[in-house]
Amino acid sequence: MKKLIIGLLAVLVLFGGFMTLNQKNMPAKATPVPVAVTPDATPTPPEVKGLDYAAIRALHGADETAITLEDEKLDWGFFADFLRTNGAQYEDYFRQMGAYYGIAADWNGSTGDGSGQTYAQALLTDTRETLASFMAIHAFAKELGVSLDEEAQKALEPEQMAIDICGEGATLEQLADTLEEGSHMTIDGFRYYSESVGLYSALYEKLYGKEGEKLSEEEIVKELEDEGYVSAHHILFMTIDPMTGKELEEKEIAEKLETANKLVAELRAIEDTEELLKRFKELKDEYCEDTGKTLYPDGYTYTPQTMVAEFEDTVTGQKEFEISDPVKTSYGYHIIMRLPLSGDSLLFSAQGNPTVARVTVSQNALTKTLDDYYADHPATYIEGLEDLDLTQYIEK
Repeated sequence: MKKLIIGLLAVLVLFGGFMTLNQKNMPAKATPVPVAVTPDATPTPPEVKGLDYAAIRALHGADETAITLEDEKLDWGFFADFLRTNGAQYEDYFRQMGAYYGIAADWNGSTGDGSGQTYAQALLTDTRETLASFMAIHAFAKELGVSLDEEAQKALEPEQMAIDICGEGATLEQLADTLEEGSHMTIDGFRYYSESVGLYSALYEKLYGKEGEKLSEEEIVKELEDEGYVSAHHILFMTIDPMTGKELEEKEIAEKLETANKLVAELRAIEDTEELLKRFKELKDEYCEDTGKTLYPDGYTYTPQTMVAEFEDTVTGQKEFEISDPVKTSYGYHIIMRLPLSGDSLLFSAQGNPTVARVTVSQNALTKTLDDYYADHPATYIEGLEDLDLTQYIEK
């Protein structure tokens, strides 16, 4: 099972509402090459050829079992529909590459992710493994006696989905059209997808609590340490103009360094840890010029090669709650205090969406549990599925 797929389930919070795939299961793409565009010459998007999904569907009877995992079974008709759903996402991607960059991506092209697969091979693999991973969630939930509550089950009824997604009085035909337009999904596909998300959430809550509170602090800290995380507060005095990137005047830089040294002396004079943390936060609120202090008010918890080298080297050499001398980096002068790791720490995210450590650790724990379950309960496939050559079905 692909860990990526299970990891994606961990952050889906719209169970019972309208979700789109948004290419979440797409493989890594080659780096786009910009195309020069003039007012009189815009790139002509290359033609995108789809697959003959009707012909693929006709390979087996719709009711034949395509994938089996323990007591879970998915028939060929469902598999073919889900293949079409994922395939349409690939085709959307091909169109975007053509429209924005003039690049002719197609089914025979390499995904560029190091796997050596073509897009056609990746589509088959992704669809097969995505469905197998969902089936593992269902089977594992059944083994642990986990099921959806009455409200969640009601939300999966097609008539209720039509109301929730399209509005009061909506028909199943309107629901089908909306799902097709938004995510290329069938009603059955969307229902199974949503049920899998709901069961994942129910498993998570049973094993780890709503927000990972069933994991002990010791377990969380050990996992963070094993992953190489460290945590630190800092107060930054910028020595560059954030708008231009140019260095400030020498006099202003010297004044900031003088202030930084005074704060270091004040902080080092505080012996009580709680008082030190309180005062450091007060001074950070007053002086720190790091734009990230709002998103990370209690410091950064990060893995190696995330911060600038001088910052990381200083933290690595510090004891917990030790106050550094002002550390010069390309941003300015930092007063750094190393912090102990904690389940309440916000983990740094380059994308600007930090997560609480205990939530991330517990989600990773569930991913590993499901991976282990899948390794012990592998899926089996209808004959010929794993070697199916989708390029034979490219539309003429």
